[in-house]
Amino acid sequence: MFEFGRELRRIFGNSGRLDTDPSLYELLNLKLLIGQGRHLDVEAGRVSTKNRFSPYIEAAQIWREYARRTGDPVALRRAANAAENAGKEAKTTDEAVMAALEQAETCILGVELFETWDLLQSAENLLSGGRAALGNDEALKARLSQTEARLLARLAAKAGVEDLEPALAAMARIDRAIERADARVRTTGQARDRIEAALARFERADLLMLVGLDRGDSSLMRAVITDFEALVQRIDADYEPITHARVTLRLALAHIWGGQIDGEANAVSEGVSLLSAGDGGLDYEHSPLDWVAHKHALALGLQALAELTQNDEVYEQAMAVYDLTLKRPLQKHLSVRAQLVNNRAGCIARYAELKGDLHALDKAEEAFKAELRTIRASEDPVGWAILQSNLGRLYVARGDITGFMIERAEAAYALEAAHEIFGEHGMKALAVTARETLDRVRAAEE
Repeated sequence: MFEFGRELRRIFGNSGRLDTDPSLYELLNLKLLIGQGRHLDVEAGRVSTKNRFSPYIEAAQIWREYARRTGDPVALRRAANAAENAGKEAKTTDEAVMAALEQAETCILGVELFETWDLLQSAENLLSGGRAALGNDEALKARLSQTEARLLARLAAKAGVEDLEPALAAMARIDRAIERADARVRTTGQARDRIEAALARFERADLLMLVGLDRGDSSLMRAVITDFEALVQRIDADYEPITHARVTLRLALAHIWGGQIDGEANAVSEGVSLLSAGDGGLDYEHSPLDWVAHKHALALGLQALAELTQNDEVYEQAMAVYDLTLKRPLQKHLSVRAQLVNNRAGCIARYAELKGDLHALDKAEEAFKAELRTIRASEDPVGWAILQSNLGRLYVARGDITGFMIERAEAAYALEAAHEIFGEHGMKALAVTARETLDRVRAAEE
């Protein structure tokens, strides 16, 4: 395990260190990442280590990458601790800025994984301090610009895109970050800078698609497709496998959502085809959450295609992909797990509505109630709320089929409880869905 890591460092000429280069991290599997992280933790803690900043800052990046791939909260805490220690060991203003950036990136990752929105304020405070201390290092300026853009994009997502002002402000900052990143690529030609430029484009694509879905504007999806068809040609799947997989994922989603908006099954099929060619070039063992994201997008694509074509077999394929993905062990509090469970329930309900299949709804209800018996609201409130929300949606679907909602009181209770918990935890999209379904229940009472 360690021999391969040492050989990588020898090949890339880093004198036995990865030198905080994310382009090398992509080639390391989870075991190698853990081994390198532990090695750096030990090195930073040695009494004989003269410069503790370097191992601390690299350990922070290693553990953050491990957390991003796995959703492991322990790794996220280790990344945060290492970044904080790097700040304490910083000897120059540039080192202090690097540590602040790493702490901010760890906060942003916590939001992405667990929707702990209060961390955005911590990230904002860290970046304000880093901006004030920033010198003339162009690489550091480019990275600060990108991290600020990522923060604004998360703030816009939190606010929701009903008000476009936060989204437009974030987009302007993202465009500047892309300009800086592209300038770095032209200057250095290094793989790490190509990856940083790709990461900046991810922010723009995700925000464009979010606004496009909200406004029903397929032209924004086409803009993402144009950008990412060019980007995928610049990323080498052999040497940058994770970035290549993430580019392909967004390209596919833009096809799927654009086709869904326009009612074009061929466009959705194109996105599904991109995702159907293997696992996006990644093994589950190499990057579990990237694999899960790939399967989730495939299930969404198949579900959209099934709705457009009214094809039972495609619905069954979508359900099979959802079930396959949810069989993988996922941390209970991960937002992607919540989205998977929620979207799977939506797929079941929609299929049952279209087919008038009460048997499918009965089976889903039994499954949700069985899972509810194994979970406590006090220990996993969000997971409990997701199950309650999905039960409410099934009751509404049954009412739509039969013309009479027998479980109206149960549906109202489930959706009210879910809406309250989603609101408390800042899960805006799920709260809106629960509220809309609750409104349908109350309308049926009148």
